[in-house]
Amino acid sequence: MRRAVSCVVLIGVLANPAAAAAQRAPGPDEIRAAVASLTESERHPLLRWPDITRYLGVLSAVATSEPDGLFWFEGNRPHTALAGALQALAHAHDEGMDPADFDAQTLAARWQRLQTGPGTSAADWAAFDSGLSVAVMRYLASVHQGRVDPRSVGFDYDLSAQWLDPLVTLRAARDEAGGVAGAVIRVRPQFPVYARLLGALATYRALALAGEPPPVPLLAGGLKKIEPGRPWSGATALAARLRAVGDLPASAPLPAAAGGVPVYGGALVEALKRFQERHALEPDGVIGPGTIAAVNVMLAARVRQIELALERERWLPELRRSPYLLVNVPLFKLWAFDPAAPDEPLRMNVVVGKSAGHATPVFIDQMEYVIFRPYWNPPPSIVRSEIVPKARRDPGYLERQNMEIVASGGPTAAALPATPENLNKVLAGKLTIRQKPGPTNSLGLAKFIFPNAENVYMHGTPAQQLFSRARRDFSHGCIRLEDPARLAEWVLRDDPQWTRERIVAAMNGAAPTQVNLKATLRVILFYDTAYVDSRGVVHFADDYYGHDAKLEAALGRGFPYPRAR
Repeated sequence: MRRAVSCVVLIGVLANPAAAAAQRAPGPDEIRAAVASLTESERHPLLRWPDITRYLGVLSAVATSEPDGLFWFEGNRPHTALAGALQALAHAHDEGMDPADFDAQTLAARWQRLQTGPGTSAADWAAFDSGLSVAVMRYLASVHQGRVDPRSVGFDYDLSAQWLDPLVTLRAARDEAGGVAGAVIRVRPQFPVYARLLGALATYRALALAGEPPPVPLLAGGLKKIEPGRPWSGATALAARLRAVGDLPASAPLPAAAGGVPVYGGALVEALKRFQERHALEPDGVIGPGTIAAVNVMLAARVRQIELALERERWLPELRRSPYLLVNVPLFKLWAFDPAAPDEPLRMNVVVGKSAGHATPVFIDQMEYVIFRPYWNPPPSIVRSEIVPKARRDPGYLERQNMEIVASGGPTAAALPATPENLNKVLAGKLTIRQKPGPTNSLGLAKFIFPNAENVYMHGTPAQQLFSRARRDFSHGCIRLEDPARLAEWVLRDDPQWTRERIVAAMNGAAPTQVNLKATLRVILFYDTAYVDSRGVVHFADDYYGHDAKLEAALGRGFPYPRAR
């Protein structure tokens, strides 16, 4: 749990910004020499993460261009933005970051010493002034584009277009309205989910500070589940935890007792269903080990999930100018967004890649076309490991699966017999296997193509029963859609000839039909285990792919975070 730094050391700074006049700063030549010595070392003596290689040019430029060599001073007086800069760093926790990473307390204490302490040198003034500049540049860049390069933790996102110019950003933070606090607001990701996550962060931080309710006891005595209406000693603890996170109204009565044991029933059952729905669990109101484990996750851990989600949200590109599709993998959900339409015009359940060996990759690309009633061309890995071995054991396997061996992928290619010789040619890459279009095709009746190196796309599925599951990681990596016709309707909404009726007809037609989009559509495959929807409901999911753990480890490395080449 991250906490705000103590503001005790800021009292003198904020109460009397002009107090620095009592301590006369050294002359410009001494300051510039001190800055030069500091930059030559490439290490900063005040900072928790001392490597300042990325900012050497900015610090040298500031020392050269400022009249007295100091950025946060005007002559012998502190710039009006200095106190606000220290205060903004002290509130980095509001953005889901640790103020200690930006040396908030260290810099505030050093500033107090410069105002009141005897015998301060040019090196002291240069260290404080340059340290504050580095901290502000780091903080604003972190808010804008995150700290970790997403490519270093398995996200194929390119942030190069989002990087801030550090010197321009630094000057704006000092000179423009609102100072550093105003700059934070300007550089934040400007989309609703980010703002909603900030609100959830404040809420869950407050809950954690209020105290952790007692844990719900594990099932004992060989019990595997607790169904509604059953007496259960853990009902009171369950009610306390669900009340703390808002799923059980504060006005709801305590569980009634039967023979001195509280009964799991009434409003508590409905509250648990709400909790289960928010945590990617079966919302059946039945208490099992998985539900108890989710209920007992500490509030501080939920805070950290939100902080990690905010970091990843900062990796996203500008999203206010054009429509896009977003798939949040661990929540098994797809959303459509359109700047011209309020709320989310489309949302649906999806199936994603298995956590063991078939994880759906995370990247951003452009959807180009839709194919109705598609063939399925299994990837070589599935052909080698699954299809050919089954076809060798069972000569009728391919026919029952509506599959055929062909020499080319053309729609008129003739089917070849499933002889051992032809199966050997399939393994050698001289022939291929495909599944014919139709209701039993593994891709369903539509697929949506955004060409990418991973050969991942969205498609329908005949296995509709999977969408009734709470956890839906069943695919080989592609994204299965609950309602492909509805997605097609939204994707093709700018093409009036593609009505719902024509889409359904094409899906049930005699042959595949490709429809090119009039304009490409951005597709964002994403991964956040914390999310706040447009209704303000906070959702959490397990870290199925381990991406939270990877990001946590990367964040622990500190500045300067490596950039993937």
